[in-house]
Amino acid sequence: MPQARQLDVTDWQHTCPECDYENGFHVSFRRTRGDKEGNDISVWLICPSCSARFDVGLRTRLVQVARA
Repeated sequence: MPQARQLDVTDWQHTCPECDYENGFHVSFRRTRGDKEGNDISVWLICPSCSARFDVGLRTRLVQVARA
């Protein structure tokens, strides 16, 4: 399983600190290991140029959405 570097967001974070790519990041979602229900998610940034992964500390919880 790939690991992510911690990244402190200061001002506007759009440049990759690994390769200096300047046009933002892709977003990836990873389930938190300790969550029995599988609803806790960690949001990572991935550089589209060098594929470096960054954890900015963003966490969320998925909820069931009623389907129409």
